[in-house]
Amino acid sequence: MGALSGTLSYKLFYVQGEVPENWQELYLQQIRKNAFKPLQPEDEEEVSEGWVPVERPLQISFDLHTLLFDHFINLGFRQDKYAIPSALLKAHVEEAEREYMIQNDKQRLSKFEREDIKIMVKRRLKEKQLPRMKVIDMSWDLQKGRVRFWSQSGNVCELFQGYFEDTFGLKLLPGNPYINAVQLEPGPEKIEELAVVEPTNFIEGLPQR
Repeated sequence: MGALSGTLSYKLFYVQGEVPENWQELYLQQIRKNAFKPLQPEDEEEVSEGWVPVERPLQISFDLHTLLFDHFINLGFRQDKYAIPSALLKAHVEEAEREYMIQNDKQRLSKFEREDIKIMVKRRLKEKQLPRMKVIDMSWDLQKGRVRFWSQSGNVCELFQGYFEDTFGLKLLPGNPYINAVQLEPGPEKIEELAVVEPTNFIEGLPQR
């Protein structure tokens, strides 16, 4: 899902705080620090997230030319995840346990032996498959302080929000009808009126909340 192609459906965020004067050097350093790191089968982690250049998800090197477009910072947020079906993992673990007990002439396994076997089996299965990759673009308008993120998933948006704030040291305020209206600076009286507005159905027959 991207800023340069694909769907126009995105989640809007408002940046809270001031961009520092040395933002180019500082942000480039922070983006490199929080760049995506590929998963390895021997890793305990089964999920990895981080920044990649827009439309170059396999690259993890950055310079200002790869992320700056006029007054926009554009980045891809990549998430890789191993997805081993639980039934498949269970079957392989049980088979490995049986083989281990036969080879070692055992009738029962300890808790630690079972954990070691499960870790070994997981590593073998990871070596046979590639993690699932998901890349979602974000575009930050530095002049207007708005960030567009091409996903509507609540969990993904929440994860992205935390990652953005950790990287750039600025808070993100998720847009909604009230926040969007307040951002237009309608004045104190209108803001008070907006604060007490109740949701209304404009289509007959739909239940009232």
